[in-house]
Amino acid sequence: MNNICKGWLLSIVLLLSLLLTGCGKKTVQAEGKTSVDTLEVLATHISACSKLYTSQYDLRKIMVYTDTTTINGNFLSQHIKVNVPFSNRRIAIPITATAKAYVDLGKLKQSDVVKRGDKLEIVLPDPEIALTSTTIDHAGVKQKVGLLRHNFSDDEITKIQQKGRSELIESLSQTDILSDAKENAARVIIPLAVQCGYKEENVTVTFRKNFGASDVPGLIRRLD
Repeated sequence: MNNICKGWLLSIVLLLSLLLTGCGKKTVQAEGKTSVDTLEVLATHISACSKLYTSQYDLRKIMVYTDTTTINGNFLSQHIKVNVPFSNRRIAIPITATAKAYVDLGKLKQSDVVKRGDKLEIVLPDPEIALTSTTIDHAGVKQKVGLLRHNFSDDEITKIQQKGRSELIESLSQTDILSDAKENAARVIIPLAVQCGYKEENVTVTFRKNFGASDVPGLIRRLD
């Protein structure tokens, strides 16, 4: 009887060990699947936000252009350059523009959501900038023309305006439009990650690289 009891006990212990081992494996697989599903759901929720406009800058510039008729020549083997009296022209053109930075979250892929332990990194698509409007204040255009000169032609004014728009774009490089874009995108995205069970302090939102001032012109997608 003792040997039979011992045999039964040994069999029961072995059976319990197998059952516990099997449950452990299933638990690990379930946790792994849950982790993958969570990342997939999070990526889907973020990409559903589509274009997320994150910052706006209103720009204004008065484009001033001056030219003078000059006479060039040589006198006593010396080059001379003389301004013609009453030939100065000057024009001031007020230009305003609205620039909006946005992130096209529809381009975000599941591979851009990376989990390392309890840390989560979300790599955003490259930011983009739309110059949504540029306006010339025609009523505010001022010209001062010398007696010997004509007013600026429409073609000349158009070229000056184009130069003014280009300088407005360059001025965006001196703003915080890109860092604002990242910070404001994080304010929208981090709460989505928290809803999926991640701690706010463990979530990092970044771009694929640190964009600088020189990158701004290449990020502009539309110029009106």
